[in-house]
Amino acid sequence: MSLRPLAVGLWAGVLPGCMTMDPFLFNPTAVDAYAFGGDVIPAENVEESTFRAKDGVRLHGVWCWQDDPAAPALVFFHGNTGNLDDYWDRLEFYWSAGYTVFSFDYRGFGRSEGTPGRAILEADGPAAVAHVEGTLGQPFDTLPLLGLSLGGAVAAHTSVDAPPRVLITEDTFANTEFLTDDGASGLDMPSGWFFEDPWDNARALSRQAAPVLIIHAAEDTFIPSTAADILYAAAQDPKALWKVPGADHAEIHTVAPGDYAARIADWLARHPSAR
Repeated sequence: MSLRPLAVGLWAGVLPGCMTMDPFLFNPTAVDAYAFGGDVIPAENVEESTFRAKDGVRLHGVWCWQDDPAAPALVFFHGNTGNLDDYWDRLEFYWSAGYTVFSFDYRGFGRSEGTPGRAILEADGPAAVAHVEGTLGQPFDTLPLLGLSLGGAVAAHTSVDAPPRVLITEDTFANTEFLTDDGASGLDMPSGWFFEDPWDNARALSRQAAPVLIIHAAEDTFIPSTAADILYAAAQDPKALWKVPGADHAEIHTVAPGDYAARIADWLARHPSAR
């Protein structure tokens, strides 16, 4: 996932002032059909599903079911690039760790309708959780949410009004000022240019009550790990911060797979559902 090519293109035709972050935040790939490849999850345990956001846009998701109906569920919000197929190794990882996993494509990604934008925060995230609630027959506060990079933003904002069981962010930026600050994320733009998009993830964490685990690659060259410090400072208790040595952006599940799975399991064990 990279913002640098998008930054070059946008710089060519803009004037200083109020802009949208959309060209920087989204790099989707639309497809007519998903591959859902690999030999980790049996084909009979994979189920594609569709649901609608509150504005009527149809979104596509996928369930990776455990054979045990009592297995814990995990809702995964992916990053800003590609579509579900690009994160299939993630779904395999969580499934192999014992979770029934649900993930979905934001509007404009994969097979989902629409155009990426602010509605991903306001409509797509809540619609996905409502779909999971209805499918599993479980309320929101029994569900753990895990968001990677942009997905951490979607998960955090989705959690503001209805806290989940736990919220886990991974390699997530703090806010748009962080993204546009000199040296952060390679954009090298003056702060204060962007006012239209409410991507203030630090503020979202400060406003919701779910136990928050903030994970960040210590050697992240895309979103520096100082973003995790900002998020951690803003989050309410209970909260925890784990920076992973030797990992770059989105690499933690491959660099430290055992520790990564253990941290997730421990956070869930420390914060069981109240129901």
